[in-house]
Amino acid sequence: MEPVLQWGLDFIRTVQAASNPALTVVMRIITAMGGSVLFLLVLPVLYWCVDEKKGMRLYLTLIISLWINMSLKFLFNQPRPFFEGYDPSVGFIYERMGGLPSGHAQNTLVVFFILASWIKKIRDYACAAVLCILISFSRIYLGVHFPTDIIAGWIIGGIILCGYFLLSAKIETLLEKGGFRAGVIASAALSFFMILYLPGKELLMPGGVVLGLGAGYCVNKKYIGFSSSASFGKTGAEKYTALFARMLLGIAGFVLIFFTGSKLMPQDSANFKLYGFIMAALGGFWISAASPWLFVKLRLAGTEQE
Repeated sequence: MEPVLQWGLDFIRTVQAASNPALTVVMRIITAMGGSVLFLLVLPVLYWCVDEKKGMRLYLTLIISLWINMSLKFLFNQPRPFFEGYDPSVGFIYERMGGLPSGHAQNTLVVFFILASWIKKIRDYACAAVLCILISFSRIYLGVHFPTDIIAGWIIGGIILCGYFLLSAKIETLLEKGGFRAGVIASAALSFFMILYLPGKELLMPGGVVLGLGAGYCVNKKYIGFSSSASFGKTGAEKYTALFARMLLGIAGFVLIFFTGSKLMPQDSANFKLYGFIMAALGGFWISAASPWLFVKLRLAGTEQE
């Protein structure tokens, strides 16, 4: 493996030979487009403002992809190009966890191609491919990934995509037949499975979000009935104002939960993991149930019955 990493290091140096301050700024912007924080803030907007069913599928798929990626990073524990023993000078930005596989390469492939599949136009698949390549290349340019990390991310992302297209609709149909209780139990079981392998506190976040998202979605379907596309008596400018208000309120609440939680969270290791899991679950529940309930009460959204 070491000769392959040395080859990757030489490849990064070759790419960075063309580096300059302006290009580095551009690459930083491009790499930010594939960050998990951006996805975690943007994807809920699809649930609130576009299609709650598709939004839930995509969001859960991304969270599972994040969990798989972080689990493999801990499992392989492969160094990054700028780590000690390689070449610290190639690292234009800092990343703490291991590099294999690339999360940016894996998660952007999953998210962008699922979004393209909603429209089903060749142009949109081409745009998804270009974005994936650009974001992945930015990770090499910035010196945070070997080329093999990128390839591994694409392979794993492709496997997850196949699972999404083959299984997601079937699983959703089974859960809908099982009703509220089956949905909550499935969410709890998946969350429990995800935290069984816990080499680092970072892996608590995906499990907590899955529990909150899944349980909240079941609560919404049974008790709230929020529908992002339901008519609520508004047209034209009023409709788009309501959609914008949903987005602002939803993101503000999501950020507030994590900001408040981080301030209240105990720093001792005995309780840190438990509070982190609870905070992630509350964030997921806010996205799928609490904020939709607020939107309905404020007449910013309608219900399936309407």
